[in-house]
Amino acid sequence: MADGQVVLVTTQPLEGGPPIRSVYFVAEQDPEKATAIIAAVMAPNEKVEAWGRLPEAAVKALGLKHSDFMHG
Repeated sequence: MADGQVVLVTTQPLEGGPPIRSVYFVAEQDPEKATAIIAAVMAPNEKVEAWGRLPEAAVKALGLKHSDFMHG
């Protein structure tokens, strides 16, 4: 097992208003790959960006296997 990534998703509501932010934990060490995993299930009005490293201990504690993710 390796470190993962914390990925931030910012949604621009279609009806206007302030953006909504969500955090995902991804069991993928490479920030670009982690971002791509989350972007594949998001809508066009959502911005996806790697936010930082998720330590290996946290990946294990969350029960994530390689390329798995969960909403934080």
